[in-house]
Amino acid sequence: MTLEDTQTLETSAFAYDQRLTTTNASTAEQVIEHTLVMLEDLYLARSSEPPLRRGDSVYLVGLSRSLQATSRKSVVTNPCAAVNIGSADCPRYRATNMEVIELDTDFGSTFSGVLTDEHGKVQAIWGSFSTQVKYGSSAEDHQFVRGIPIYAISEVLDKIISGAKGSLLLINGIKRPMPLNRILEAELYPTLLSKARSYGLSDAWVQALAKKDPIRRQVLRVKGCLAGSKAERLLEQNDMLLAINKVPITCFRDIENACQELDKCQGSDGSLNVTVFRQGHEQELVVGTDVRDGNGTTRMVNWCGCVVQDPHPAVRALGFLPEEGHGVYVARWCHGSPVHRYGLYALQWIVEINGKLTPDLETFVDVTKGLEHGEFVRVRTVHLNGKPRVLTLKQDLHYWPTWELRFDPETATWRRSTIKAMDSNVA
Repeated sequence: MTLEDTQTLETSAFAYDQRLTTTNASTAEQVIEHTLVMLEDLYLARSSEPPLRRGDSVYLVGLSRSLQATSRKSVVTNPCAAVNIGSADCPRYRATNMEVIELDTDFGSTFSGVLTDEHGKVQAIWGSFSTQVKYGSSAEDHQFVRGIPIYAISEVLDKIISGAKGSLLLINGIKRPMPLNRILEAELYPTLLSKARSYGLSDAWVQALAKKDPIRRQVLRVKGCLAGSKAERLLEQNDMLLAINKVPITCFRDIENACQELDKCQGSDGSLNVTVFRQGHEQELVVGTDVRDGNGTTRMVNWCGCVVQDPHPAVRALGFLPEEGHGVYVARWCHGSPVHRYGLYALQWIVEINGKLTPDLETFVDVTKGLEHGEFVRVRTVHLNGKPRVLTLKQDLHYWPTWELRFDPETATWRRSTIKAMDSNVA
């Protein structure tokens, strides 16, 4: 490997690493990741026990900004506040379909830890979330801290300990099967029943939903569906989700439980019988669900200085994928590279290379393997806004070889391998 190759690898890997850290993982996720490993021996509040209620006293135990262990008493003001984080300028992870716990005391955005009862039983993780606040044409990142109910972690932890059906992942030297999660890939938000009535929802449904959940008194509405999901074909924006299998639903967890029940039913096709209220009319729909392993991005390719991967959930959450077989997503580009020189930047899909479709990462690699050093390449792209574009760039395999990073679950490490360079064959 030449000095230039080493510098290119370090620069590209650092930039990609920075992007993953800042855009694909909130502080709350980092807290959860470490907690999943450590909570096996902790005294957890089980999901079957009563959840926190308004007025309950809790103790926030954690580290202050100066890394001092601290314990502070507070009172729950809202045990089921729906997180509302809008889309950022650049697609990145954001919490959706999630309820959090709010307290009567503002401890600041740098204080993290756990919420416990007076006996030290963990009730919630106190973690931070990231959102983007826009001021005219500019935007700033803003952090806020809320409580994540412990059942969100303990339910997944139980599946890992008892033996899940997913692929093995090395955690602290032990290979454990990761659970497969069945979800309804739609972003939802709550609307008060008083407002839903003004949209035409009948008194019978308002009373049924209020009886089901007298605390929240809300109905869930569809904000959008993830592109490429089964729900995308049936659910529409502003649909009100009234019931699943004739049972009224009022919160995100009702939908999660309904999805989990599908896995317990023999012969289930993975579909939910959903009652929706759309444009003044009640409809019955059979909506499919999707199964995800939660691993996220496990492979990326650096071609001509741009980081290419399959579209991650934050991109799909925008509700749009190119018609040309989706394509591969350009997540990052490197300064001084061929893509920089010829204007192939991030936030777009590569759908064709020299007239050959590239619907997925494997096909993209196969097509680019046949390109030689110094060859002019015709690239067709589609931007996030749906605008197509065609450009030509000159490949430089001397300073910018094609290589990939793959996550190896057997060792829990990322491995780099060269796909094509001037002085080597395909790895």
